[in-house]
Formats: sequence, C-alpha cells, structure tokens
Amino acid sequence: MPRHIVTFHTFSSQNEDDANVVEEGLLYRLVSQHAKQRGRVPEPSNSGMLLAWLQFHVRRTARAIRELRLAAVEMDRAMDRDHIGNFDFEQLVETKNCLLRVLSVAEEQHGTIEAVAVAEEGTEGLDFGNCGGALSMLRANASSNERLSSRVDKHLNELRERVMSHREDTLNQRLALLTILSAIFMPLTLLSGIWGMNFVNMPELEYENSYQIALFGMFALALCLVYSFHRTGWSS
Repeated sequence: MPRHIVTFHTFSSQNEDDANVVEEGLLYRLVSQHAKQRGRVPEPSNSGMLLAWLQFHVRRTARAIRELRLAAVEMDRAMDRDHIGNFDFEQLVETKNCLLRVLSVAEEQHGTIEAVAVAEEGTEGLDFGNCGGALSMLRANASSNERLSSRVDKHLNELRERVMSHREDTLNQRLALLTILSAIFMPLTLLSGIWGMNFVNMPELEYENSYQIALFGMFALALCLVYSFHRTGWSS
C-alpha cells in the first residue's frame, strides 16, 4: 500500500481520431464519468480510492438486495392474489438461495470495512482524516445492507412457512377423507366376509329376499356412518 501510486489524467479529444488510442480513450472517459459523479471518489489519494472501490461493491450489493426484496414482495402479492396451490415454489427456493449468497457477501463486506477502519491507525499509507464522512457513510451502508438482507430472509422464510402450512393442510384433508372411507367400508367388509364363509348351516342365506335385505342393510349402515362423521365434523 505505501508504494501504490494513483494517477489522474484527462483525455484529449484531439486523439480520438487515432485508432490506436480509441479504446484507451473510451476507458478514460468511463473512468472520468465515474469519478466525476458525486460521492464516487471522496479524496484523490490511496485512502480515497480504497473507499471508492469499497463503496462501489457495497452499492452493487445494495442493488441486489433491493431486487430480491422486490421479488419477495411480488411473490407475496401473487400468493394473496392467486390460489396458493398454484404458487411456484421453485422460484421461492431460487430466490432464497440467491439471498443467502448475497447475505454472505454483505456480511463479508461489513467485516472488511470495519477491519479497514480499525487498521487505519497501524497501517502506513491509510489516512481517512480528510474523508472520515465517506468512511462513516460506507460503514452505515454496509450495516444497512446486512440488516436489509436479514429482513428479506425473514420475509422469504414466512412465505415458505405459508406454502408448507398449506401443503400440510391439503395432506391432512386427504388423509381424513381416506380415513372416513376406510371407516365406512370396514363394517361392510366384515359383513361380506361373514356371509362369504362356506358353512353348511347358515339360516340367513335361506331367507326370502335375503340378498336384497343384505344390500339394503349395508347401504343403510353406510349412510348412518356418513351422517355420524358429518355431525362430528370429520367431513368438513
């Protein structure tokens, strides 16, 4: 860092016709436009360029977090507007994975900026005396990125819990329906098994209209069970 030299130049428009310097001139113009914007380079020194470089990455991380927050809000609105069963869960998982990567970057940036602020006293070539305001703003932005990413992560976790809760409710409803059907057909299966045994002496098989009576009795038993489940709230 003590031997690091930063130079500032202006590009002359007279050299734009030279094919050998056209590409270099474009680069100079881009750098000049970036540096002329307010707050880009706090001070024309090593410390100022370091802060400008860190601020560039912090702002890029902030843009990524804002885009993820907008995506989370849009998914929340889509979940409220449409049926939750039609929600794209894969999009939620992809957004969550992207946020975890951005969160790790935000945490590393915050730690790095705090380490740079602490290392100023013992490092030759670092002097933030003339750009202390920019350093404070940088630390605040890095901390804000970390807090915002944590809030977006909490929002995505809430959306995931809503989807999982809906899936669990749907599964419980299907299991309840299967349980009701099993309870209805269980006594009918028992009667069919008893009457299907090959005993010689079974008086009820010799009754007149025994087949019709058996069917009517099974049907009546099934209706009674359905009515009982309905009154107890199992079918709701």
